[in-house]
Amino acid sequence: MLKSYRVWLAIGVSLIFLGLFFSRIDIGETWEKLGEADYFLLIPAILVYFVAVYFRTLRWQYLLSPVRTLAVARLYPVVVVGYMANNLLPVRLGEVVRAYYLGEREKVSKVSALATIAVERVFDGLTLLFLAVFVSMFLPLAGLLQGLGERAGIPWVILALAMSMPFVLIAAFMVVASSSPRWLLALVDRITAMLPEQVGSRVNGLAHLFIDGLAVLQSPRRLLDVFLLSFPVWLLEALMYYLLAFSFNLDQVFSLAEMAGVVLLVTSVSNLATSVPAAGGGIGTFEVAAAATLTLLGAEASTAGAYTIVVHMALLVPVTLLGLAFLWMDKMSLGQLTRESRAQSGPSSYNSPGTPLKAEDPP
Repeated sequence: MLKSYRVWLAIGVSLIFLGLFFSRIDIGETWEKLGEADYFLLIPAILVYFVAVYFRTLRWQYLLSPVRTLAVARLYPVVVVGYMANNLLPVRLGEVVRAYYLGEREKVSKVSALATIAVERVFDGLTLLFLAVFVSMFLPLAGLLQGLGERAGIPWVILALAMSMPFVLIAAFMVVASSSPRWLLALVDRITAMLPEQVGSRVNGLAHLFIDGLAVLQSPRRLLDVFLLSFPVWLLEALMYYLLAFSFNLDQVFSLAEMAGVVLLVTSVSNLATSVPAAGGGIGTFEVAAAATLTLLGAEASTAGAYTIVVHMALLVPVTLLGLAFLWMDKMSLGQLTRESRAQSGPSSYNSPGTPLKAEDPP
C-alpha cells in the first residue's frame, strides 16, 4: 500500500495542511488552552457521537434494503470498522474495507455494498451543504468563504464550487443511473465489446451490481427518505461539537444561539474539507477548515486551535478503538483485512460475496 503514489500524495496533502494549521496558531498559547479545558464534557460528547453512528447505521440499512435486509445490530460493527479503517488508512480506503468486510460477514455483493456507501457519502455532502446554506441566513457565509479562500490562496468562488459541485453532479448522475439504467448499461456494453470477452463480461457484471446498489434512489420518496435520515446523523455530530465548545468557554465568545449556528457551520465546513484526498481521518484538512472557520467568526486563534484538536481526537480515537475491538472479537486485524480486500478487489472476486475470512492469517 505504501508503494502507491496516491498514498504518498494523500500523506503529502495532510502534511501541507498540518503545516498551514500550526503556522496560524501560537503553539504555546494553544497548549495552555488545552490544559485549561474542561474534559468532563468529553464523556457525553463521545456518547452523542456513537448515537450518531447508530443513525448512520440505520441509514445504511435503508440503503442496503433493496439488496438485502440486515439487522442494525449486524451492521453497526461493520460501520464502526469502516470508520476505523478510514481513520487509519489514507484516501478513504476504509470505504473499500467496509464493503469487503460486509460482503464477507453477510455474503452481500461487495460492489453493491460499495455503491450504497457512495450514495451515503454523496448525501452526507448534500446534507452538509444544506446546513451551511441554512446557517448562512444568520451568519456571514460569503465572508467566511472569502476568508477561507484568502487563507488557502484560492478565489472564494472556486472554493465554493469545489466544495459543492462534486456532490451535486455525482448525486444527479446516481439518480439518473438508478432510474434509467438502460442507457448506462448500453454504454458499458459498447465499451466492453472492445475488450476481451472474459474481461468484458466481468465489467458488465460489475456495472449491473453497482446499479443494483443504487436501487434505493429509484423513487422520489426514497430519495427524500435518505435525505431525511441524513439529518439526525449530522445534527447529532454537531451536538457533539456544541458540547465540547463549552469545554473551551466558547459560550463566552458567542451567545448560545450564535454558538449553535457557529457549530453547525464548523461541522459543515470541516467535514466538507475532509473530502479532499488526504491521510487517514482527514488529518490536516479538518484542522485547517475548522480552526479557520472559528477564527473568521470571532474566536481566538489559540482557542480555535485547541478546540479543533480535541474535537478531531474525540471523533477519531473512540471509534477507532471500538473498531479495532470489533476486529479483535472477529479474530481479524486491520492489516489482514486491508490485504485481503485489496487482493480480492478484482472484478472476479467482487462479482460475488467472496470466501470466508481466515483468522489464522498473520496480522
